Amino acid sequence: MVEVKTSVPTDIYDNVVKRCKSLNLTKAEYLRLLISLDIDVQKYQKLVQYIYILYNNIVSKQETLKLQVTPVYPLLLEPN
Repeated sequence: MVEVKTSVPTDIYDNVVKRCKSLNLTKAEYLRLLISLDIDVQKYQKLVQYIYILYNNIVSKQETLKLQVTPVYPLLLEPN
């Protein structure tokens, strides 16, 4: 594990302390969770971007091959 020290304005520090108390977490736990959340959101955004690229590539190949297919995505949105 690596120790990280930083400086923040007093108002931010006070807000962090209040939030930690409300969540019953230490400041270190709270900051670790925020960092993990940020990294996970980045991974999610990259995954969604990759899915869109893959979907567009599939559609492009279908158009090139003149394939008539029913998209799966709209079917997933239809109510049961």
